[in-house]
This record gives sequence, C-alpha cells and structure tokens, in this order.
Amino acid sequence: MHREHNLSVRRLARAFAEPISTIGRWLKPAAPPTPKLRRRRPASDEPGLRQRVQALADHPRHRSCGYRPIWAHLRREGVRVNQKTVRRIMKDLGLSRPKFAYKPKRPQRVEKMRPTRPNQGWQIDMTSFALSDFTPLFLVTVIDCCTRELVGWTLERRCRATEWTAAVRMALEARGLTEKATCRELGLVLRSDNGSQPCSKRFVAFLSAHGVQGQYTGYGAPDDNAYVERVIRTIKEEEIWPNLWDTLAEAHQAIEDYVKYYNERRIHSALDYQTPNEVAAAFITRAAA
Repeated sequence: MHREHNLSVRRLARAFAEPISTIGRWLKPAAPPTPKLRRRRPASDEPGLRQRVQALADHPRHRSCGYRPIWAHLRREGVRVNQKTVRRIMKDLGLSRPKFAYKPKRPQRVEKMRPTRPNQGWQIDMTSFALSDFTPLFLVTVIDCCTRELVGWTLERRCRATEWTAAVRMALEARGLTEKATCRELGLVLRSDNGSQPCSKRFVAFLSAHGVQGQYTGYGAPDDNAYVERVIRTIKEEEIWPNLWDTLAEAHQAIEDYVKYYNERRIHSALDYQTPNEVAAAFITRAAA
C-alpha cells in the first residue's frame, strides 16, 4: 500500500492503529547479512601451543585425560596458559569427548501409596544416631501404610543390605507371611528409596525369593516414602533425641520398648486417634465376619 498508493507512514499508522516507529520498521529495507568475523584468539591459535597440546594428548598415558590434566602438565612444563584455552584447543583438534547425560530411568515422582487393607503396601527406610561415645547406630524400620504398625526393625552398628533384609524378615514373620505364594496372592509391595542397600542385588533377590514386589521412590522425592519418613521423625522426637545411651544393648532395649508402645498404646491422628493395633484388629474382625 505504501508503494502502490503512495501512502505516508503516518496515514498507515493511523489505519493500522500502530505506532509510527513500528510502521517505519516494517517498511525499512532489510539490511544485508554481515559475515560473522572470527574473534582473534592469540593464545589458542599459537601453533607451538597447539602442537604441545596434541603431543601431550597423544602420549600413551594421557589418552584418557581431559583438558584439566593436560593443562596441569603444561603448567608443570612452565607454560602459563588458561584452562579455557586448553579446552578450546582440544575441542578444535578433536581431542575432547562429548558429555554424556545419563537420564534416570525412574520417574521423578511416583503415586502416593493408598492401601485399603493390611499387608498391601509397606515402606522401609533407615536413619542413624550416635551413642554417648559417638559410635554411630543405624535404625531400619518397616511400616504397614494401612495400619501404621511398625512391623519390622533392626538396630545395628552397620547399615548393610543384611540389616535391611533382617528388618523385612522380621516384618514377614510377624505377619505370618512366610510363604512366597501368600505374599504374591496379597500383592504385597515394599517401597524404599534409591539407596545402595535397597538397590543391592542381595536385597532385591531377598524380596523376589519371598514374593514381595519391590518399588522405588522417585529421585529427590522423599514425599513418596512419607509414611515411614513420618514414623522415623516420631521415633526421633519421642525416644532418640530426648535420651542418650552408652551401649548398643541399652539403645536396642529402648527402641524395642518404644516400638511396642507405638503399636499398642500410642494414638495416631491419621487413624482417628486409634492405636495401630486397634486398627489392625478391626480389619481382622471384619475379615472374619
């Protein structure tokens, strides 16, 4: 319209309800593309330095080295050069490897457990505390997410997969789930975090041998294991932090007494202020009716 009807920029701006500067920018002829000039890099373009980097990278003992070790070797030889320069030279010479981004195979979050009956969904986790002489102890707990019962636990000086399997074994024996077929029939799921113990071959093989389906939380998502995380906090607030024990035997007896108290006498707000054992007994009564 500007060329064919000889309309001014001001009239076009009023017609399109646009600022005059915008119309002028639309009518402005496109500028020719300017070639991108390569910035001068005196250090990385120096032939002697590039040859020395190539020689160091080709050394049989340096073939797996990145730019940082090569830079360190240059400094040991008295060559004062920046790490970025060495990295740029190695990239230009094809001596650097691409970065590998390993994406997690598991999702960031998993669905919250909402079991409707006992022995349907369990959770397991570990915490640590110290004796009076600063000896670390590791407490592994297993909770039934439906009744909130502490069904299994171990307290030891070590935190191997052996202690985790011992806690699960206690839970299975306490519930009478000693047969693999029974656990599979109930569809028992045990959720844990992504620690080294629950991800170990021994722990996974133990669950498989007993018919328990293992399940992991998402990465960086402690809320996925909220039931057992909350129980551990309760144990710390009510038993561990207010007390200090001298020996493992004393701590073990105290935790054993607290687990009994927690299951039999401590009321739970999420259970309508009933105890975990009362809720479990109610399920047994309904099943028998």
